[in-house]
Amino acid sequence: MALDKITIKGKEIDIMKELSLDHENIEVQKNLAEKMADIVLRRSILKALELLSEEEAKDINESSFGDIEKTIKMLDKKITNFDKILSEQIVLLQDELLNKK
Repeated sequence: MALDKITIKGKEIDIMKELSLDHENIEVQKNLAEKMADIVLRRSILKALELLSEEEAKDINESSFGDIEKTIKMLDKKITNFDKILSEQIVLLQDELLNKK
């Protein structure tokens, strides 16, 4: 299931809107949402896990194995600036998409 909208620190973040893809037709949006949200979320998770100790990262991986939503919730509680990490990854992806030749 694609997570194109997620809640971090009590604030809903619409990844499609942040990537300026919310004006596309529904089929295109659905396809793009799945791909873009997956990229942003996976990169954000990896970046956040780098900030944790090896033990903490292992605990999160074991506790939420295969469940991205659960992983995000755990990281949001553990990492005080997880929302900023997510925002940075959105900006990085935007830059990559705009600068791709």
